Amino acid sequence: MPRFTLSITTLLLSLASVHALAVETPNTPTKAVAAVKSTESVPASTSVVALDRIVAIVNDDVITERELLRQMALVSNQLRANKRPMPPTEVLLPQVLDRMVTQLAEMQLAKRAGVTVDDLTLDNTLRGIANDNGMSIEQFRDALDKEGTSWADFREQIRKEITISRVQKREVIDRIQISDKEIDDALNVKRGQQKSGQANMEYHVRQILIALPESATPEDIAKARSKAENTLQALRDGGDFAALAASVSGARDALEGGDLGWRSADRLPSIYTEAVMSMQPGQISELIRSPSGFHIVLLEETRGAAANAANTQDVKLVETHARHILIQISDVVNDDEARRRLEDIRQRLAKGEDFATLAKTYSNDKGSAERGGDLGWARPGMMVEEFERVMNTTPKGQVSVPFRSQFGWHILEVLETRDASGNIEFLRQQTREGLTRRRAEEELERWQRRIRDEAYIEILLGTAPAQPKP
Repeated sequence: MPRFTLSITTLLLSLASVHALAVETPNTPTKAVAAVKSTESVPASTSVVALDRIVAIVNDDVITERELLRQMALVSNQLRANKRPMPPTEVLLPQVLDRMVTQLAEMQLAKRAGVTVDDLTLDNTLRGIANDNGMSIEQFRDALDKEGTSWADFREQIRKEITISRVQKREVIDRIQISDKEIDDALNVKRGQQKSGQANMEYHVRQILIALPESATPEDIAKARSKAENTLQALRDGGDFAALAASVSGARDALEGGDLGWRSADRLPSIYTEAVMSMQPGQISELIRSPSGFHIVLLEETRGAAANAANTQDVKLVETHARHILIQISDVVNDDEARRRLEDIRQRLAKGEDFATLAKTYSNDKGSAERGGDLGWARPGMMVEEFERVMNTTPKGQVSVPFRSQFGWHILEVLETRDASGNIEFLRQQTREGLTRRRAEEELERWQRRIRDEAYIEILLGTAPAQPKP
């Protein structure tokens, strides 16, 4: 059992002054014993002691209060920027610390494996993030500063995330093997969905995971089951799913309220597929057992009206030729303004103005703007999910309503479609990639649990995450 010693109240009080911390202060974890000695050598009245107390030990490294408060500020700003509900601080703090513990264990593995990220790769990634937000790197730094996010902290966090993604690819994703039989089975499922008219259905799902260690004892399983049953009862008594997910879930998306977003049936975690497809919007599942622990699933809503039953035995592969106009979000163009501009352009198109001319004039996607917004032929999976969904549901020759993606706001027009079902090799490769993505999500959860189980972890925080009442 972890040992809890440091009062959470102290951290809550310290959080108010987190933005006053000096950015240039060294932030690298040190050996646990050395860190303890360094704080003991400073007079108790010095503020440095309060800011450098250890809140967790992970093998030979530590997480300090200073690091935890900085990460709290970073996560809080990210939740606000993504318009996610902000959990209470007493819920947010233990979840952030839990993520930091997992991340530190992963970074230790990366160090042992010699995985690093050079400055050029980091700078290119940061530039790409800025571009995705419609900003130059300088504008992006200014935007982070206005949100209260330190550029140095953000930069280091992105370096860690790239490093960890490389370790995950090496240790998990590259080891996933998808057999021909699995591909055949998946294609047969797709054929069945087309016949039943479910091929176009998507499901908005949230999850809660009450996690188990990899080598769980009967006592571990009993405690986890009891906690899961209490959580399920709290939900049935009217508890807020997102709030409970943030409080008790051991899944990576806990702070996002367990939100998995919109998923087609073949992109749902395999253990959820049968339950979700039999549920009604607003319904909460029974407990679902897996090697990872006990799961609870909420089906928030569905979309994509059931199609007419297909008469063909083949899985259809449709390619789409479309064009679009993109308005990116920036310091001077917010969401409302971008949507308003596209509504104006859409009205001008309805009055007969030329799409290509308006795309060349107004679209922020400079590559396609030069071609009048033309994106060429696109196969399934080539576009981001939000764009592909609108493209697939917009009738040929019509202009969509404005919609948002990670790149900004768009309108699009479908010029033509064609059946490419005869390209069997592409269809099988697409299916293989989908199965790999699904398997990777499941394997990554188990891998993270395993490296935590193998690490020496001591939590020195004065309280545990909030639990649902029995």
